[in-house]
Amino acid sequence: MSLPAPVHVADLAGAIDVTAVIPSGPDGPEQLTSELWRAGIGWSLGRHRDALLGDPAAGNRRAQDAAASSHGRILPVAVVAPIRSDDPDTLVARAAASGAVAFWLGTATWYASPATPSIAVDRLLGAVARTGRPLLVPLERWGDATALGERTAGLGIPVVLVGAHYTHITDDLAAAERWPHLHLDTSRLAHFDAVEVAVRRIGAERLLLGTGTPERPPTSPVNAVLAAAIPDVAKRAILGGNAARLLGLGSHPEVRLRPALDAGGAIDVHGHLCPTPWDVPDLAPSALADAQAGRGIAITVASSIEAIAAHAPTGNAAAAADVAAESRLRAYLVADPRDLAAARSDLRRWGDAPGVVGVKVHSEWSGTATASPEMDALFALLADHGRPVKIHVGGDGWEAALRAIADRHPALPIIAAHAGPGTPVMGMARVAAATANVHLELASSFVSLPELRAVIAATPRERLLFGSDAPLLEPSFVLGAYADAGMTPASHPDVFRERAAALFGLTLP
Repeated sequence: MSLPAPVHVADLAGAIDVTAVIPSGPDGPEQLTSELWRAGIGWSLGRHRDALLGDPAAGNRRAQDAAASSHGRILPVAVVAPIRSDDPDTLVARAAASGAVAFWLGTATWYASPATPSIAVDRLLGAVARTGRPLLVPLERWGDATALGERTAGLGIPVVLVGAHYTHITDDLAAAERWPHLHLDTSRLAHFDAVEVAVRRIGAERLLLGTGTPERPPTSPVNAVLAAAIPDVAKRAILGGNAARLLGLGSHPEVRLRPALDAGGAIDVHGHLCPTPWDVPDLAPSALADAQAGRGIAITVASSIEAIAAHAPTGNAAAAADVAAESRLRAYLVADPRDLAAARSDLRRWGDAPGVVGVKVHSEWSGTATASPEMDALFALLADHGRPVKIHVGGDGWEAALRAIADRHPALPIIAAHAGPGTPVMGMARVAAATANVHLELASSFVSLPELRAVIAATPRERLLFGSDAPLLEPSFVLGAYADAGMTPASHPDVFRERAAALFGLTLP
């Protein structure tokens, strides 16, 4: 198996990943342990992919076999769901007797949410509780954390809510504050200062390292914890100590920390200017630049969230003023394909203002498909302006449409936000490979690690850029994904600094 070089300076002795997945097939356990080793993680709780997607009993047996062959590095998690009429006590007791250290609620063939009221689920949860072992439950939407807190409050066991995310973090944290048996994992804690806020609200002792390895990049949550402004004792607890305590591992070794990955003076081509409608810090321009500098980011090219979500002229006016006053920031003007007259007016007024270096177009927020006539008309206007355009694609047929736009305007640099519709996908790599002017940045809070690697392998290196989506996303989290795909500021200074400087006409700091 060929993997990128290890990213760790020293391995995280004692680290425990509580949300790893054992891939299908005979080499599945090796795939998992190889990824964990590469990221420096010593142990994992592993549920088997076959148990999640197929038959839980067969998959749980394979998880136990994987654990037995891993020399103690994989601890088996049994997947349970009310999909058959078997006695839940018998089913759960059998899994516990076979060595399951915890239970995971939910499968692909159970067509319900873990938060859906159900007597069958309550009976199953009671059987899990009688084992005394922790329960892991995925969060799917806003409000799930509250429903699960109420449902599991009397079980007397730790419950780990997996997948806390900025789209529902206000409910996730409020539920954890209300019910002390609830814990959160880090697998999707990708937003700005997410780790610090969670520690402040519920305590470091109720946050556990979760990565989703090998389907997700393991270094993303690890790096976010290592870079967080919390005491080292809290980092050690999150990365391994808390899991060891909940699982009763006794003399499990303490986590040995390593330095967090740093952006190395990067130019970030995907930032945002506040205010935002999400539960992330509303940072003033200087505070955003300071926060980025603390993560090793020298210059951030940002667009106004207000311009994207509400009113482009208002947000653009504020963005132009922000970057004129802060030399570490540059701005994209937001162009709304629904209002060509306003876009033309904003370009005339601020397009050449100090610090304004490009244009941002958002298919999703504008409700305008990339394949629409309105988008074609907007790009004709932007091609005349000539500055780089960053687009968030959306709608049916976006791949062919973006390729056609790029071919019609070959002198216009185009940057694809997230390298796809919210996350890197192979369709965008095909566009970059088939055109001369489409560039990709890879920020995402739900990236698929195998697809990310495939996208990078299929994209010409000279078309790759660094973007973080700060302050919506935590740059440290995003840096981890780049590293797991084989790119760091030290190994790829062209990706992290030089190419963006050339595109935007910036002087490297």
